[in-house]
Amino acid sequence: MDLSMVLSLLVIVGVFTVGLGKPRKVKRAIGLYPVCPRGCTSCSTINGCITCRPRYFLFLYRSGMRQTGLCLHTCPHGYYGVRSPDFNKCSRCKVENCEQCYSRSFCTRCKAPFLLYKGQCVSSCPADQPYLANLTRECQYADAADVVVRMPTVDCQVGPWSPWSPCMRNGATCGYKWGDQSRSRQVWQKPSPLGRPCPELVSKTRCLVQPRFCPVVGPDGLVVDNHSELAAQIKRERRRRKRERRRKKRRKARKRDRKENRSRHGQIVVHDPPVESLTS
Repeated sequence: MDLSMVLSLLVIVGVFTVGLGKPRKVKRAIGLYPVCPRGCTSCSTINGCITCRPRYFLFLYRSGMRQTGLCLHTCPHGYYGVRSPDFNKCSRCKVENCEQCYSRSFCTRCKAPFLLYKGQCVSSCPADQPYLANLTRECQYADAADVVVRMPTVDCQVGPWSPWSPCMRNGATCGYKWGDQSRSRQVWQKPSPLGRPCPELVSKTRCLVQPRFCPVVGPDGLVVDNHSELAAQIKRERRRRKRERRRKKRRKARKRDRKENRSRHGQIVVHDPPVESLTS
């Protein structure tokens, strides 16, 4: 074999082996709306949304070293929307302690406990512009009579009724014919001074106790049939003990009343006059 042909084969084999060892470049896949999340017109598997539909804002957030895009209807807290003919995007507010802003340097709502004053977040309002209660968190000029008038009207909002409680009487769910059951609801939004007050929060109604008769428990701790002879004996014994307790209670009450009457009025003792005084 010719020497030139051998050298050519060695060069080809070397290039082939070197080519296998080179790392591949990952190409970013670009997709359109049916493949991308809702609101995106184009996206990639690495960076998320790239362009958005006309009514959406492109919001870029950083996770580690990667920046990912989302298409949102409104910008999140701490950002404001910037519209342009090409695309809409969310930009970060530059006002310190700002929760919502209208532009780069004008805040519309501050983080607690800061107050809003002329688009900036301050710790306290000026003397001529007091802080109006806890509804707007904004410094506004108002006298004492105008504070209530300028407050927004907020009606009371309550949640749904809770399920009815078991029918009970004296804390027991049996042993009586009639009982009471109740239900309640919570206040979701407290009213302002001029708003509609809250309705009734607790409702009660009369009900039939179910079951009326309590289960009978025998000496061994097991439940006995109410219609059996053993249940009748246990009930008679309970009634006898109950009557005995009532008698003891009445005797103690009468004894206590007699003792109080003697201590209050005392005993009146009438003595006969001596004989000498009668004869004289």
